[in-house]
Amino acid sequence: MSQQTIDHTATRAALTQQAAAFMENPAGWPAAMAARALRLRAGHPAYSPNNQALILSQLWDRFAGAGMNDADAFAAATQAAAEEIAPAYVWRRRGFTPHGPALAIYSRPIPVWVDPETGKKCPNDTAGAVRKTVFKIERTYRAQDVTNEHGETAAAAYAAPELPAGEARDVFERLAAWITAQGWSVTRSPRDTAAGGSTAHAARAITINGALAGWAAVETLAHEIAHALLHGATDERPYAGDHRGDMEAEAEAVAFGLLTAYGQGDLARGSARYAAEWTRDPQRVAIAYERASHVLDAVAAVANGAKDVSVQESTKAAKAAATADNKALAAALRAAGLQPCGEAWTRAKAGEPITAIAAALNP
Repeated sequence: MSQQTIDHTATRAALTQQAAAFMENPAGWPAAMAARALRLRAGHPAYSPNNQALILSQLWDRFAGAGMNDADAFAAATQAAAEEIAPAYVWRRRGFTPHGPALAIYSRPIPVWVDPETGKKCPNDTAGAVRKTVFKIERTYRAQDVTNEHGETAAAAYAAPELPAGEARDVFERLAAWITAQGWSVTRSPRDTAAGGSTAHAARAITINGALAGWAAVETLAHEIAHALLHGATDERPYAGDHRGDMEAEAEAVAFGLLTAYGQGDLARGSARYAAEWTRDPQRVAIAYERASHVLDAVAAVANGAKDVSVQESTKAAKAAATADNKALAAALRAAGLQPCGEAWTRAKAGEPITAIAAALNP
């Protein structure tokens, strides 16, 4: 990559055009980032959100009991919860035996039938039997808490290998050092974890799948750094629905721009696919790029070896945010039977609830 700033006009156009081309004909496109990560998976399926919350709370309590303060214990628990966690029978099948403490989780829903006259379990064909759902408490174990016949923990056995030497590793290490200096941690997870990458804002922790190497690891780190800097508590949008699609496209726009700058065309096409799959609209992809362009500038400068890089406020990003907000407001007015103009638009821009405007202006 030459020592120059990103050509945003050309990069945005390339991303938007590739997203549109994928949507028009998806055959033959490189796998998107998420699809690549899923192909890497070899571990136990992820637990339900309720069980993940249970695991996190138990780990938090465990680390706090070991003497950590609440903040450090939560950060450690967040990182530990992202590692491979599986039931004892799964570990035994892999050649490992649990030795450390178990984590309690709820089983899958178990249907039972109850005789209403006796209140006891009965066959499901019993006359008047009532179907109920119960849960059992089961035990699961971290990779750190199981060992093989050689005394090696699964965490050590599945540890991420060192990144291969080369330009991609140099860029990865520069980006990791830069975001770490801003108070974030960057960890490469064991090879068999589910996600390609994740960002935990509360713990200021970024995790990259240890099976990713080369430019795929750089892409994922750039994506997660963009999440770290663009989203979180300062972003008023919920991480759900269309908003999540826009956020994913914004993060991947940073990865796309960096990959393009370093001539990684095939991976960049996968990034365009990822953004298109989340937004299903090339115009939303273009807006996402504008929202993230100032972060891309900083990430590209760091990748290039620049020192003391900071993310600069971007008028383009602010304009893109305003454009997106206006589109959402216009859509809400139309859904309420109003045209986004005149008095209705003025009142909506002033913050008046759409329902109140519709009640006042609709005949």
